[in-house]
Amino acid sequence: MLLVRRFARKVLASLALVSVSMAANAADPLKLVVGFAPGGGVDTLARITAQALSQELQRPVVVENKSGAGGTIAADYVAKSNPDGNTVLFADTSLLVAPYIYPALRYDLQRDFVTAGTVGTSDLALAVPGTSPVKTVAELIQALRKAPPKTETFASVGMGSIHHLGGELFALKTGTELVHVPYRGGAPASQALAAGEVNMSIASLASSIGLAGSGKIRLLATLSARRFPGMPDLPAVAETLPGFNVEPSLFLLLPKGADASFVQALGTALERSMSQKGVQDAFLAQGSVAAYKNAQVTRQWLGDEAARWAGVIKDAKLTFKQ
Repeated sequence: MLLVRRFARKVLASLALVSVSMAANAADPLKLVVGFAPGGGVDTLARITAQALSQELQRPVVVENKSGAGGTIAADYVAKSNPDGNTVLFADTSLLVAPYIYPALRYDLQRDFVTAGTVGTSDLALAVPGTSPVKTVAELIQALRKAPPKTETFASVGMGSIHHLGGELFALKTGTELVHVPYRGGAPASQALAAGEVNMSIASLASSIGLAGSGKIRLLATLSARRFPGMPDLPAVAETLPGFNVEPSLFLLLPKGADASFVQALGTALERSMSQKGVQDAFLAQGSVAAYKNAQVTRQWLGDEAARWAGVIKDAKLTFKQ
């Protein structure tokens, strides 16, 4: 009986230590690591998400920016982090293209991370200068097909960006040959378009709406398969080119080995966060849509989307030099 009592005391002591450890972990700030600088589109959406997650998880959630190399510095940092449930990557579609731009990456999205779910999507816009006679996607395609090959230009936020690849996909689908002109961000690309330096641009809605409102550029369509809920009068490219879809997504990744129960809890908190009207409205104001998808669906999408862009890179014969 004495041995039983001693064993029971040891078990209770162990459980008490576990409880204290779990409580301390829950009180620790959850770092939401973003691969881009503060103030940008992805950073803004991360901060909206962090605030909602903090309420749902009942623990502080802080954004930590580790910008550079198209988000791969942040991804590498999280891949090497302790899988203790304190570090999460706020990832975006650009990481699916990164292996083709940075072949020396020391991590693999499928091998080194576990998925918690999809946060939402950001809408891109196809635009022309405000002085252009082109009013619709159909008219743009007709004009591009009449022009000599490689004389029409399109702007993007940078070489290898999803904006760049969206333009290349548009060229492939329309049977045209366009010249890509990269800029350092959405605002410079839209300014260049307004100045007539390029014939068209692929830029985020968030960086385009201001100039479109002043008439300096004209939005022709969103690149998503559906119309942007915040601008229902703006058509989708898919209405002219059936099946066309370029929809940058945002998703949460944790280091491999993260506790399954925490990953599930994070996914549940994310689902609840993205269903809040305040969060949905905040996303819409940034040209984005809060749209949760569970971990399994997200992981399948990651594999399918990576394969799709690999095909575009191959078909467009793109090369990326560093």
